[in-house]
Amino acid sequence: MNQSLINRYQPGGDIYGSLQAQYGTAGADSVAQAALTGDETQVNAALVAVKFGGPLNTSTLSLFGQQLATNPLGAPIESLNNQIGKVIGDLFKNPLVLVALAAGLFFFFGGANLIRSKMK
Repeated sequence: MNQSLINRYQPGGDIYGSLQAQYGTAGADSVAQAALTGDETQVNAALVAVKFGGPLNTSTLSLFGQQLATNPLGAPIESLNNQIGKVIGDLFKNPLVLVALAAGLFFFFGGANLIRSKMK
């Protein structure tokens, strides 16, 4: 990059003005800082970061540490609650479980005595 192109990325330059209008002052400033290096790859990386945001963190250990720092029990408890809800919901969708539950309630509330009295 030559100096005239670098100057266009700096405050007061035409490229800086268009970046400021599109992405705000902070975005234009980050691209201007990258342009000061004179390296076009750094300018392109800054433009990509301004347009699309930085790359997402994919480190499991880093994400786990961040979760522990911000909300240590939130996600595990929420996940456990979701799993228990799914298990209970799926359990009552099974017809055999419903028949077994009905039979159990029948015998619990005296159904065995009713059957014995009818058998005599």
